[in-house]
Amino acid sequence: MAEPNKQQIGDGGDNIGQAAQKTAEAAKQISKAAAEKAAVAGAEATSTAAGASVAAAAQGGQAAASVAAGTAAGGPVGAILAAAWAMRHTLVKILVCICLILVFFITAIISLPSIIFNQTFRTDPDSFDPNMATDPYKVYEEMSVSVSDCVSDGYDYALAEVERIIEEGGYDYEYSMEALINYGHTSADYDICYVLAAYSASMEQRGTTKSDMQAKLRSVMKKMFPVTYVEKEKERIIPLTYSTYQSTTVTVITGKTQTGVINGVPQYRYTTGTRTYYVESGTEVTTEPVTRTAYRSVTVEVPIYSGGTVTGSESKTYYEAAGTETLTPETEMVKYAECTIHPFDQSVILTAFNIDTNATYNQFNITYGEAIYQMSNALKMTLYSSVGSGDVPPLTDAELIAFLNQLNCSATRKELIRVGLSLVGRVPYFWGGKSGPGWNDEWNTPKLVTAAGSPTTGTIRPYGLDCSGFTDWVYKTVFGKSLYAGTWNQWDNTTAITEAELLPGDLGFMAVPGTVPVNHVLIYAGKKDGKQMWVHCASGTGVVLNSPSYVTQFRRPIGFDLESNTPPNGGSGIGSGTPTGPVIETLTVDVTHYCPCSKCCGQWADGITASGKKAARGMVAMSSVWPFGTQIMINGTMYTVEDRGGSGIESNRGRVDIFVPSHQEALRLGRYTTTAYIYRIGR
Repeated sequence: MAEPNKQQIGDGGDNIGQAAQKTAEAAKQISKAAAEKAAVAGAEATSTAAGASVAAAAQGGQAAASVAAGTAAGGPVGAILAAAWAMRHTLVKILVCICLILVFFITAIISLPSIIFNQTFRTDPDSFDPNMATDPYKVYEEMSVSVSDCVSDGYDYALAEVERIIEEGGYDYEYSMEALINYGHTSADYDICYVLAAYSASMEQRGTTKSDMQAKLRSVMKKMFPVTYVEKEKERIIPLTYSTYQSTTVTVITGKTQTGVINGVPQYRYTTGTRTYYVESGTEVTTEPVTRTAYRSVTVEVPIYSGGTVTGSESKTYYEAAGTETLTPETEMVKYAECTIHPFDQSVILTAFNIDTNATYNQFNITYGEAIYQMSNALKMTLYSSVGSGDVPPLTDAELIAFLNQLNCSATRKELIRVGLSLVGRVPYFWGGKSGPGWNDEWNTPKLVTAAGSPTTGTIRPYGLDCSGFTDWVYKTVFGKSLYAGTWNQWDNTTAITEAELLPGDLGFMAVPGTVPVNHVLIYAGKKDGKQMWVHCASGTGVVLNSPSYVTQFRRPIGFDLESNTPPNGGSGIGSGTPTGPVIETLTVDVTHYCPCSKCCGQWADGITASGKKAARGMVAMSSVWPFGTQIMINGTMYTVEDRGGSGIESNRGRVDIFVPSHQEALRLGRYTTTAYIYRIGR
C-alpha cells in the first residue's frame, strides 16, 4: 500500500512511544560505553559473561531465550517493548525497558555475527580492523560485496568449465553454446545473512576477518555452480554460397574473311553482331534448396578496335542460360555438448566453513544449524526489522514474452507493461522510494527510511520503490517524463475512464484521494484467464503481478501518446541510437552475444564485420534476410546490423548476436528471448 495504517502506542495519557525512543537512544550510548569497557577488560571475559547470560536466559524461559537468540517476533526492540507493555505504570515500563536493553546488549554480543558487529563492539580486539568502518550497516554492505564477489568468481569458474568441456571434448562451439542450460545466469539463490552467520558460528565468534571468510568461500568456488553435460549430435546444414548473374549485351565476331597479306601478315575483314550473355553479379547464401536458372560458360570472340575499326579479335568467357537446376546445401553430423550450469548450491557454504549442522554449538544445547538460523534472523531483524524479504519470484523471459504476446494493444502500451514486468520479484517495497529511469544499482541495498508517516520510518530496509514511485518509474523509463510522485498527484495527472475502457498501461486506484486514509496506485496489465491483472509495488511483497479485488477507480494518464505503435526510445537515455521512423516490424528475437575471438568468430576473428566495418558496440549479426544497416531496437537500445553468422544465425531471421568487446562479457550476458522492433531495413 502507499501508506500503511498508522499505529498508536501507549495507553491513557502515557507518552510511552517517546519514552521508549529516548530509552533506546540512551541504551545505545550505554551499549557503546559498555563495549569499550568490555574491550578494555578483555575479550575473553566478555565472551564468557555473555555466554553465561545466554545460557541462563535459555533456561529461564522461552521469552528470554528469544531475546538471547535475537529471534523474537518483533526483533530486539519488539521483544523489549512487548515485555514492558505488559506492565501498567510508565515508570515501571521505562525501568523494564532499560533492564531488557542492557540484557539484550550483553546477549547480542554472541547472538549477532561477529564478522559484522566486532567492528562496533570490539569484543575481539585481535580481529578488529582499523581500516574498516564501525557502522554495522556499512560493514554489512562491505561484507555483502565480498560474499558477492566470491559467488561471482564461482559463476565465472562455471562458465570456464563449460568452455573447457567443449574444447577438450572437441565439440562444436556454436552448437554447444546454443544448447547451454544456464540456471546460474539469474541471481544466485544465496542468503548474505546466512553466509555471515555461518562463518561467524564456524569461528565461534572469534577471529573472524573478511580475508579469511573470502579465502574459505573461494576454496569451494568450483562447487558453487555445478556443471554437468550430455554429449549430443545433430545434423548441420552447411550454408551454400552460389553466384548470381545479370544479362549483358556483347558485340561478337560473326565472320572473318582474309583480304590479303601485307609484309607477310594476313589481313582480314570482320563482321560483327550482338548477342545477350550473362556475367556474374554477386553471390547469395542459402540453407534451403534453391531452384534457379542454370548457367554454363561459353567462350566467344570479341572485336579489338583501333581508330574505330576492327583490327583483330580476342577470346572472352561469358555465361548462357542452360535450363534450370536445383542447388541443395550439403549437411554434416556435428557433435556438441549440452552443458547445464546448475543453480547455486547452498550446501557449499557449510562445506567452506567446515560446519556440521547437527553438531552442538558452543555448549548451549542447540545445534550449529539452529545457531546459524537464529543468528541469521537476528541480523535480519537488526538490519531490516524483518526476517523475510517478502520477495516474489521474478518472471522468466519466457513468461514475460508469453504475457506480452497475448496482449491486444499498441506497441507503446506493450512497452509500458514490459518495463513494469521487468521489476517483478526484483525490487522491494520501500516507503517513499523513488528513482530515475532505468535500473537503479541502489535497489536491494540497506537504506534508512526517512519519509514520515509509516511504521517503517527510521528503520533500515532494502531500498526499492513505493506504489506511486513504481508507476512514475515505469512512465519515466518509457517516455522520459514523469507521471509525478504521490498517488494524489498522479490522480490529478489522469482522467477518469470506465472499467470497460481499461487498456494495458492505464492506472487503477484503490479509492478517490481524500476518502480513505490509505490509497494505492497500480498499472493495468491486461487480462489472463478472464481475470484483470495489475502490476504494482505493494508493501510486503515489492513489485508483483496479480489480480487484487480492491481497485475501484480507473484512470488514463494525460499527455502521453499511449496509442502509438512506435514505442518511445526509453527517454532515460538508455538507448544508443534514435529511431529513424515508425516501427516496421515487431518480432520475438533470440539474443546471444559474441566477441572478436576465435571461439566466437572462427576464421573470421579479425575484428572486421561482414559489412567491412570494424566491430564495435551497437553492432549485431543477423541473417542476410536483414540487409546491412537495418536498425533494430532491443530492450531500449538501438543496434545496427553489420555482421553475419553461421547457419544458426543465417537460418533464423529472429536470431540476434550482439557484439561485445570481451569473451567474458559475452559469456556473462548469455542468451535470452525478448521483443525487438525493426525501425529501418537496410541503409
